[in-house]
Amino acid sequence: MEAGSIGIIAISATVLALIVATFNHFLGPAYDPKEPPVIRPKLPYIGHIIGLMQYGLRYFENLSTKHPLPIFTLQTLGMKVYVVNSPDLIQAVQKHAKALSFNPFVSFMSPRIFGCGKEATALINENIDGNWGYLSETAIGMHAALAPSESLDWMTKTMLDKLMDFVDPLAASKSGTELNLYKWVRSVFTVSSTEATYGPKNPFNHVPDLEDAFWDFESDFTMILLGVAPSITARKGYQARIRFINAMDKYFAECGPETGSDLIRARWKSHHDFGGVKYAGAFEIGNLIGVLINATPTFFWMLVHIFSRPDLLAELRAEISGVTDVAPTEETTTTTAQAGTKKKPQQIRRIVVSKLKEHCPLLLSLYQETLRVQTHNTSSRWVIKDTLLADRYLLKAGNVIQMPGYPVHMMPAIYGADAETFKPRRFIKLAASTDGKKDRAAKQHPASFRSFGGGATLCPGRHFATAELCAATAMFVMQFDMRPADGPWEIPDWAHGKLASSVPPPERDVRVRVSRREEDVEWRFGFEGSISKFEVLSG
Repeated sequence: MEAGSIGIIAISATVLALIVATFNHFLGPAYDPKEPPVIRPKLPYIGHIIGLMQYGLRYFENLSTKHPLPIFTLQTLGMKVYVVNSPDLIQAVQKHAKALSFNPFVSFMSPRIFGCGKEATALINENIDGNWGYLSETAIGMHAALAPSESLDWMTKTMLDKLMDFVDPLAASKSGTELNLYKWVRSVFTVSSTEATYGPKNPFNHVPDLEDAFWDFESDFTMILLGVAPSITARKGYQARIRFINAMDKYFAECGPETGSDLIRARWKSHHDFGGVKYAGAFEIGNLIGVLINATPTFFWMLVHIFSRPDLLAELRAEISGVTDVAPTEETTTTTAQAGTKKKPQQIRRIVVSKLKEHCPLLLSLYQETLRVQTHNTSSRWVIKDTLLADRYLLKAGNVIQMPGYPVHMMPAIYGADAETFKPRRFIKLAASTDGKKDRAAKQHPASFRSFGGGATLCPGRHFATAELCAATAMFVMQFDMRPADGPWEIPDWAHGKLASSVPPPERDVRVRVSRREEDVEWRFGFEGSISKFEVLSG
């Protein structure tokens, strides 16, 4: 979940902790020469706090670009932030899981995210650093449910089947459809991914405006985290959270997990085992942040990068054609309610999902390159005890570590002189070798791809995200043409003020016209074999 909720909690906790520390101390803590070098702000003591509040995650990226050091210190009144940019040092941080821990961020921010009181917070904090307790058991259950298996195959198939409820109406339009791309993508992934999580009783299918409520909460996320009278300062998101929790409470009360995924059943079991049933609805906010917040904009960016490059689009179609087959016509003759009744197609073609991972290297490379370029996350740790990092840098207890991903993704030493350029084939070249995995490991530093976080907080949902995004992209590419509704393609900038996502959405939507490519061909997914095991880089 680090790619979603983990990174969100961390950056917000850092801002709040620095503010608290500022008011608790008149003078800054003494600097030890063994600590990383200090980067001083123009405005003493509070300059870095202002920068974090103004730019969020981008502040660390800006400083790292301006000061290309492997590690440096930001000093404020009462607290320091150690910013780590070197993959070697990031790997060293991840090895000190006990001394350099993420758990304090969870404890600090959970009440603000979930809107819960002391009892729920105590449940989260119980043995938070041990190998048992609510948090530990929930994490173990989620990792098991989201590992490549029949369980994850079920989730992936359910998601892609539901996705066709949105794709079929576009295909049924004879004259094409004009739409706002990000708004459409957001709806597709919200409903389809939650269907894969919650099953037939998915509240997003049955509760009016629940989709809007979740994204209203996301829009007000920063003010909710600050916790300064959120019922007033973040009224829309605050009220949206109440609606969401009520809908989820109803889902649990009606035994929704019984027909849901192994993921939601594992979470429900933890609620039961540790006395957290009455907080189950609120705690689902964290789950959905992980499921939706980053996959949704990633799909948008993949589509924009593909369709704005005609040569790439043609290459992808040729590659994906190699993993398609012709299905018996009787296999798919019914259509969705949204699409209405239509004549029987002359041919039904299927994208065989299990073949994508082995036979579509360009698609997988494009996916990873999109994450590399569009990820703006930070991995965070709290220094529990004094630690000498890599036998060189002293990190003092009570301070914070931030490891921004974007500066690592832009390093010429790792990704070449063209690191700042979007190159869809980049990861084909990185993976190419004459000596298999050994040669690949030599080419790619294990901590150099940060989109899924790393170490103890490596995102458990990375396999599901990869399978759903690659398959959904393949379907859209094969079935549709897409062009801007007016003028040439213009790829928008990313929304810099979004703390609630590691892969930010676009700062503006893109109006497009979508039309069906082949009138007499109907497209479907084929699900033979394992469909959820994709080899992707992670840190």
